[in-house]
Amino acid sequence: MEQKTRSPQPRMLCIHQHLYDGDFPNCSSLARELEVSTKTIARDIEYMRSQLAMPIEWDGQENGYYYTEAVGSFPTVQISEGELFALMVAQRAIEPYQNTPFEKPLANVFQKISDGLRDKVSISLDQMDGSISFKATGLSNTDLETFQLVTKAVATEQEMQFEYRGYSDQRYKKRRLQPWHLCCVDNQWYLIGYDLEREAKRTFLLVRMRKIGLTGEPFTRPRDFNLQDHLRDSFGVFAGKDLQRVRIEFKGQAARLVQEKTWHPTQEIRCLGDDKIEYTVRLGDLFEIERWVLGWGGEAKVISPAKLKNRIRKHAEKILEG
Repeated sequence: MEQKTRSPQPRMLCIHQHLYDGDFPNCSSLARELEVSTKTIARDIEYMRSQLAMPIEWDGQENGYYYTEAVGSFPTVQISEGELFALMVAQRAIEPYQNTPFEKPLANVFQKISDGLRDKVSISLDQMDGSISFKATGLSNTDLETFQLVTKAVATEQEMQFEYRGYSDQRYKKRRLQPWHLCCVDNQWYLIGYDLEREAKRTFLLVRMRKIGLTGEPFTRPRDFNLQDHLRDSFGVFAGKDLQRVRIEFKGQAARLVQEKTWHPTQEIRCLGDDKIEYTVRLGDLFEIERWVLGWGGEAKVISPAKLKNRIRKHAEKILEG
């Protein structure tokens, strides 16, 4: 009979609701309603008293239990101070993405978790509010309307149309897309999907999209699509088909800084001595690593492939001309 309510939490939530409503429930009435034994109900009530610190007492005249003081929400979350600190870090981490459709529901979730702790730890999210923060540079200028339309298209699996200006395009071009996945990479929002006109998988930067419309035409997103697999051969978000082995020599401060991070899952670092390293990575597209190499200035030297080496040389020549 008790198999219907194996998990104690639904039972305790029911008990809490009766206590909150002032129904003066007892073990017999609750056992009949929940189809469990009176011993099970007694254990649940004892747990609520001892572990959740809920003010439950017995009233002989009413022949039932009651709350001796006001109780708001049921304290469903029990975490340690270390876990609470991790929760606070997560809360701070989402601050750079305010003014998106996710801001309000995420704030509500954090508030409910905080309210449910009921003094089980000696610190609170409010007390730790100024203890840690995140600073993000180069945040995307994607407007809220664009974000909402794209989110809806992805969630409802609707085809969409829009105008888009690529990195090297001089004007906007019309696109029609089956949107598969929305992701944030290095503080920029990208949309990955199937371009119906080009008949290929493509990646779009939201900030470069305009005149977005949902067509109402449904599609089925490939269930085997996996973002990690899709980005495996990219240095950021743009993936190509021509897999190449990239070798870069770093020296000085750049050599030390490069070793402090994992930039790509395929990276290999070989120490050459005298503050020099050789950095090797396998990529399907060179666009993003080209920008990365330029950012290190004269402390980075491309060894291979020749295509990347020539690109860097042309940029250096243009800088000297400028």
